[in-house]
Amino acid sequence: MEDCRLISNGIDISFIKKSHATTNPKRHFHSWWEILYNVSGGRTFFFANRTFHVSDGAFIVIPPGTLHRAVNDDNSESVLYNVFFANNSIPINVNENHFSLLLPILKSTDSCIFLSPENQEKIKMLFEKLGSELLFKQKNFELISWSIIFEILVEVSRQKIEKGSQIIPSPSMSAKTISVLEWLNLHFSEDFSLSDVADKFGVSVGHLCRVFRSDTKFSFVEYVNGLRITKSCSLLTKTNLSVTEICEMCGFGSVTQFGRVFKELTGTSPLKYRKSSS
Repeated sequence: MEDCRLISNGIDISFIKKSHATTNPKRHFHSWWEILYNVSGGRTFFFANRTFHVSDGAFIVIPPGTLHRAVNDDNSESVLYNVFFANNSIPINVNENHFSLLLPILKSTDSCIFLSPENQEKIKMLFEKLGSELLFKQKNFELISWSIIFEILVEVSRQKIEKGSQIIPSPSMSAKTISVLEWLNLHFSEDFSLSDVADKFGVSVGHLCRVFRSDTKFSFVEYVNGLRITKSCSLLTKTNLSVTEICEMCGFGSVTQFGRVFKELTGTSPLKYRKSSS
């Protein structure tokens, strides 16, 4: 099967196959579930506040609102398959019959695991079959496509119990960066500056910026904004708070700044996000 990106295909999911996947331009997140199978190629995967080194046969489950980014080793290329449970950036309804049955498996599957050698080719063939069903849309393709997705996740979840090995978060981060990350994860909604955090941890602003970017592959400001936008997305979908109230609760200085950063990370405005997620 050739590389493809099937965004609107009749069953409210998006399917992607890439033979030349490279580094993601920036850390990002979205409001839908995603599964990713890295067929080949070494990558460093930044997932929430953890770092995983992945290679051939890595299977990854990404929940909604999880900051993530993949950086390829030495600017190399990877072969991978993606399934987004969304259609044209609109998340699938969690009460949709097929997805509602699938959701418990997604929630119980490890975030990142290596597939055993005997399962790697099987899962690859299932993704190829899924792509063909979505591409050619033969009789009963909707039902067959969902059954293939079920089979993929069941095989992966069973391997976790039988003989799968979870990918171990990288120990390469410096102790200073880990401490800063832990502090930011707790205090991101407060009013502070880069200089305030540098003073708190006894380092210069320049040193903090260099070490933080080296360890996480994104800037201090990018990380803080990501945490704040993740929280704001949760508040937009789970509460009736106004945009102004959410802006203040998430640590943004103004509604204008909030709207600008929100659109940079999500591609839409807070109000449109709320409407699409309802």
